[in-house]
Amino acid sequence: MTAHSPKWHFEQIGDEGQSFVWLHGWGQDSASMLRLAELFKAEGQHRIYDQPGFGRTGRLQDGAGTEDYADALALELAQVGPGPHILIGHSFGGRVSVQMAARHPTLVKAIILIGGAGLQRRRSLAFRLRAFVLKTLGRLARLSDKLFSTSFRDAYVERFGSADYKNAGPLRLTFVKVVNENLVQEAKAVRCPVLLIYGADDTEAPPEIGKKYEQLMPIARFTEVKGFNHWDILTRGAYQCQALIKSFLKDLRDD
Repeated sequence: MTAHSPKWHFEQIGDEGQSFVWLHGWGQDSASMLRLAELFKAEGQHRIYDQPGFGRTGRLQDGAGTEDYADALALELAQVGPGPHILIGHSFGGRVSVQMAARHPTLVKAIILIGGAGLQRRRSLAFRLRAFVLKTLGRLARLSDKLFSTSFRDAYVERFGSADYKNAGPLRLTFVKVVNENLVQEAKAVRCPVLLIYGADDTEAPPEIGKKYEQLMPIARFTEVKGFNHWDILTRGAYQCQALIKSFLKDLRDD
């Protein structure tokens, strides 16, 4: 279990029936999942969480990975009451959902990933070469700062760092660890039913990731939704997601 587990803040909808756990993406909070969660208020009880380091929930230890988030969530759910729970994760929340299903299977009835990240994407040779050069430059900048008290690392981050990296603040070590994770083995270990929903126009977590998850997970259903990207699938695409999730939930009840 993780060394430090803060109290998780959540919004709640409903107070009886099947337990649903909603996990937002990186840089977001529970508000990003509320619109979709409210469409299921008649389906059970819903806890829409601020994950550690976001919204009103305190941080985990420096450099925590998604396995630490899953372990902390397992501690939180042990206090909530009996499961198993259905987890709905968007993007980064999808990573944590996969870890939960792999590491704490008795707590998880099913997982639903919406634009779920966690697997490495196919990259062109040009992209890989550029990434290698930039990583080398970053290491040299860090070494120069250490040896000669320069400030090349700050300049490097300003020039080449992604918006998420620049905005990560105290979560920067966690961000670096998370984006370098590859949850292949964890995906193979998932034994619960899985629904995979991906926007056809998603460039952050493209449909190829969902298709790969479907191949890795024993009981998985992949759906590509045309006309939506990584973010508007939760807003403009809420009703499309609702229809797919309701069909999935019906199949769960019928099993």
